[in-house]
Amino acid sequence: MHSILWLFLFLFPAGITSVCAQANSKKNEKILVQELFRLRNEHNADAAEKYFANTVEVYMKYLRNVPREKITEVDKQFWKNHPHNKFEITRPITMHTEGHKTVATIFGKEYLDGKSFKHEKIIIKFNRFKKIIYYRGFHIKP
Repeated sequence: MHSILWLFLFLFPAGITSVCAQANSKKNEKILVQELFRLRNEHNADAAEKYFANTVEVYMKYLRNVPREKITEVDKQFWKNHPHNKFEITRPITMHTEGHKTVATIFGKEYLDGKSFKHEKIIIKFNRFKKIIYYRGFHIKP
C-alpha cells in the first residue's frame, strides 16, 4: 500500500505537467498564428518566413514540398498583384493535436481588393519545433 501511494505521488505531478505543457504549447502556437497574420496583413513576407519550416509539405492549393524561400517569393508576387489584400479573423482560433503536430483552424474573411471578401477557412499545421509545415486556405460558405 505504501509503495502504491509513493508511485501515485510520483506519477500524478508528471501527468499534470504533461497536460500543462500541451496547453501551453497550443497557447504558444496560437500566438504564432496571430503574429503570422499580422505580418501577412502588413505584406511582410521576409519577416513571416521565420515561422515556416525549411521545407513546407503543403502551401496553399498547388505548392507541395517547397522551401520556405519559395513561399516568401510567392507571397511577395501575390501581394504585388493584390496590394490591398488582407485577412480578417472572424472566429476564435481553434487548436488541436494530431500526433506530433499542432493544428490551428482559422476562420475569416479574405479581402483581395480591400473591399469585397470571400469567407475562408485556413488550416495551419506546426511540427514539434513550432514551425509551419502545412498552410492551406479553403473558400467556404458563410
